[in-house]
Amino acid sequence: MASIECQRAHARGARLLAVLGAALASCTSLPDAERLDDMPPALLVTAHEAGVRDLRDRYRAAACRRLEHDVCATVLRRLPGEPDGGEVASSPAGASLTDLARRYRIGFVPGFFSECFEGFAKPFADVVRELRAAGFEVGYFKVSGRGSVTRNSARLAEHFLAAAADERPIILFAYSKGLPDVLDFTVRFPDAARRIAAVVSVAGAVNGSPLADNLLQVYRAWVASFPLPGCEPGRGDEIHDLRRDARLEWWRTYGHAITVPIFSLVAAPEPERVSPGTRATYRNLARVSARNDGKLLWIDQIAPRSYLLGYANADHWAVAIPVAQELPQLAFLFRDDVPRTALVEAAIEIVAEVLASRNAMRGGAAARSGTAGWEAR
Repeated sequence: MASIECQRAHARGARLLAVLGAALASCTSLPDAERLDDMPPALLVTAHEAGVRDLRDRYRAAACRRLEHDVCATVLRRLPGEPDGGEVASSPAGASLTDLARRYRIGFVPGFFSECFEGFAKPFADVVRELRAAGFEVGYFKVSGRGSVTRNSARLAEHFLAAAADERPIILFAYSKGLPDVLDFTVRFPDAARRIAAVVSVAGAVNGSPLADNLLQVYRAWVASFPLPGCEPGRGDEIHDLRRDARLEWWRTYGHAITVPIFSLVAAPEPERVSPGTRATYRNLARVSARNDGKLLWIDQIAPRSYLLGYANADHWAVAIPVAQELPQLAFLFRDDVPRTALVEAAIEIVAEVLASRNAMRGGAAARSGTAGWEAR
């Protein structure tokens, strides 16, 4: 009976995806003129004003040390404006994984609907396994798949306020809507969040998505209360939180209060790397820019005053979720042969280097006060 109920639940989930896809499907083809590979990303043209620090060359070097040369060339897109990095690429590797595992704990915060579909595939499940095998202590901070930003930031506070003897700083990876949840948590609960040394945004919904504007009414009418396994119903606030106006207003109101350094890994696949399961929304967003991951525009994934790590040649799902590994029967719907562990390990290496440099500039006086809870699953 349990197996039958599970199959029925999965079927309901598949129907939900079909509803969402139908609501956003577009027959518009992608004009060649919108493939702007020869144009530098607009935000980086004014990087000084935006406060974005470009670390693409350093991150590429760290990632490529972990990959075969021909693989590396396809994993990260080399868009115009990337620093040369010739000397960086030939420099020796940074700290070893063993050393980094001694110095930092790693955490992951999933995104919108992740809780609802963990029965299919869990974000970063493959990365968590491999990091633990390498000696890292890794936590997966579960938030409500259909929870508002306010609700999920409070849940994160509950996780972190739990007592823990381990006071090593945490490098926290936030995926998709997990980024707004995390940033709101750091602003509203600074004492609970003080052990977070850095936040790595992976396809983070920094400025929300135009899709949320299109979806709001359909979502509230059909999706918010749709029964899904292991997933509490929502009220619609969660999709409103992903509207661009809501996120931009949040930045206007609270952006000045963010003190934790943010590192942005953008998902911006080439068209042929977009999974069949997300092509409809990719085409929808391509009306604005061909540089999108099927759920977010590239420019909406770069946080103000953040460190830009790079542009992953992967769509919004593939950059974080090992669907083809966990559900091989659905592999035909996804292009997720992405070396996620290499990308995460490279991010940890670069984050550690930047934090060491920042601490050195402060006279080596790194902030070590306070205690945060740690929930590893």
